[in-house]
Amino acid sequence: MLEIIKYNEDEYAFPSLLVLGCFDAIHIGHAELLKKAKLQAKINGLDLGIMMFVGGKGGRQVCNFEERQRLLEQYNVKFILAIDYTEEFKATPASKFLENIESKINVKAYMSGRDFRFGAGAKAKSSTLKAYAEDEENGVWYMPVKDVTYVGEKVSTTLIKNCIEGGNLVKAGALLGRPYAVTGFVIEGANRGKELGFPTINMKYPVEKVEVKKGVYKVKCTVGEEEFIGICNYGARPTFNESSAILEVHLDGFVGTLYGRGVTVEFIEFLRDTQKFDSVEELKKQLKIDLQRAKLKV
Repeated sequence: MLEIIKYNEDEYAFPSLLVLGCFDAIHIGHAELLKKAKLQAKINGLDLGIMMFVGGKGGRQVCNFEERQRLLEQYNVKFILAIDYTEEFKATPASKFLENIESKINVKAYMSGRDFRFGAGAKAKSSTLKAYAEDEENGVWYMPVKDVTYVGEKVSTTLIKNCIEGGNLVKAGALLGRPYAVTGFVIEGANRGKELGFPTINMKYPVEKVEVKKGVYKVKCTVGEEEFIGICNYGARPTFNESSAILEVHLDGFVGTLYGRGVTVEFIEFLRDTQKFDSVEELKKQLKIDLQRAKLKV
């Protein structure tokens, strides 16, 4: 179980390697850094710690704090240095930031991506850490890790957010190393899907998560030990003159109810924009086409 160490409050006594960064998505670039950090910690007999902002750096997140915790477990991370991204924190000089860390945590080594920025005005960078580590009085070493690219583009959380918001969930999944997903509790809807022959589970979209483009998607959900391919509409239901945005998911082959249960929806691919149909029969025909497309691309 990961230990949560609150910045400038909690202590961690065991000699550690601390990875500095935002880690707000845990994408394939982060994975490369974490694999190297895991190896270096093992070689040097250090516990591995990861710096993370609890609520991100403002705005909607690709992964919330709990999701990031779960993703870090595979890298043998012992603790998370949890930081609240407050105005006070943003004004902290780089030297004071490192001093605050080392006053509470027994840091022997730092790692970061080459693009890491920190301190007031984000003026300090990886070269600042390198110079700090080269001063023998500080008693630490530092290792930067090169940026990871995907088809010539630098992998970043900003790029992933743009893909999610633009409906390019295939690329977002490639950058993340897994499908983009949201988790929520199933709520009761109008039961209209059942009447159409496409029963759905309904969920409110998590307010803290980056919004996918409104439209229809191929999705995947796990219920118990079973995995289901399905189609999902996120947004309005113009055919029924309903404008509120909600997640409606039809799982192919699922029989039963999930009211009140937590369900994770993985977005695999954008299929089409939401549209208004002239009749319920036209809508049913299109849903059959959508589902067939989703099943053909398994």
